[in-house]
Amino acid sequence: MKPLMLAAAMGLISASAVAVADPPKDGAVELKSGLYFWKQKTEIVGFGSKEDNTECLIPQKASTTLSRLVDDLQKGCGVENVVQTSKGYNFRMVCGSKSKVPGKAEAVLEHTDTSMTITAKGSATVMGFIPAGFSVRADTKYVGECSQEQLEHATASYYRKHPEEKPR
Repeated sequence: MKPLMLAAAMGLISASAVAVADPPKDGAVELKSGLYFWKQKTEIVGFGSKEDNTECLIPQKASTTLSRLVDDLQKGCGVENVVQTSKGYNFRMVCGSKSKVPGKAEAVLEHTDTSMTITAKGSATVMGFIPAGFSVRADTKYVGECSQEQLEHATASYYRKHPEEKPR
């Protein structure tokens, strides 16, 4: 998901002083719409889950924020300490008490307009009180155009989740 080039911390130099802008609180990500193969692996203290699927990425979802993307990966999670890099973003993934597994992880998102990789490593709280290490890796790659049926299904699903965005 290609970023829409948010300003990272930038120095403004004048004759008498140097001013630095605040770093971004979020990042913007954009992919080419179409059919993507998605692969995700999550491990917590030796246990884990894997998910492989193909998803039709509609134009409405092709542009998103880093925080919305992280929440899609794991409900109840957000981002902080976002730093734009030449390939994407470095950030901290923060999963609060509403998340399935509360915790924090240092994360990296790298992308092109047809691929994306997210890696994160950190610590979580399991069963409400047990600290545990965890890691996540998610990869997605463009594999072609969506069929008309896939496009219609993905669009209907999107507007069920986001009725406020449905055109009238």
